[in-house]
Amino acid sequence: MTTNRMTRATPPRTTSALAPLRRRLLQVIGVGSLLLAPGWAAAQAPSCSDLCALYGSLVLAPERDLIGSIRTLEKVAKPAVGPRNTRGRWIQRSAYLGTEAFDSTFYLKGGLVQRIELLSTAPEAQCRARTPWAATLSTLQAWQGQAAVSGEFNTSEGAQQSAHVVVGDLNVSVYLSVTPTSCATTVAFQKRDVKDASEL
Repeated sequence: MTTNRMTRATPPRTTSALAPLRRRLLQVIGVGSLLLAPGWAAAQAPSCSDLCALYGSLVLAPERDLIGSIRTLEKVAKPAVGPRNTRGRWIQRSAYLGTEAFDSTFYLKGGLVQRIELLSTAPEAQCRARTPWAATLSTLQAWQGQAAVSGEFNTSEGAQQSAHVVVGDLNVSVYLSVTPTSCATTVAFQKRDVKDASEL
């Protein structure tokens, strides 16, 4: 009888003794997962689907659509002069294209967004190492699943590199300019010029 009682009593004692240990183990696993998650997430290359689709839809859109689409938009005190008599009237800071952060300037003419230009905010050392350039190209190619048409021009003063991805009538260009005194990585969203055969 004594043996039976002891046999019956042992499992509950063992289970109750292990319960706090199991809870602790689950807590450690849970905390470990949370600590590892940011590193894992950073290792995954974020896509540009949302930002690229938004910017693509805003090219040639009215200014009111631009203002209504981006809550973090800031009006520029002194509009920047852009190509073809456009004016950079609005800016969105720290917009992410994949893993890279950019300040985006929206150039308008005739009340329409003509061009969106993104300037990398990465440190100059990263720019010279072509990190934003390579990461942005990789992100754009993953977004569209196609290679970019690119070219490079070197001089004694530095190097210029460009690449272009065409999505329908949208042209996304990535530019790198490296000189002894400066380095810049920029991206431009604009509609592709489609000329009539009579204009060629």
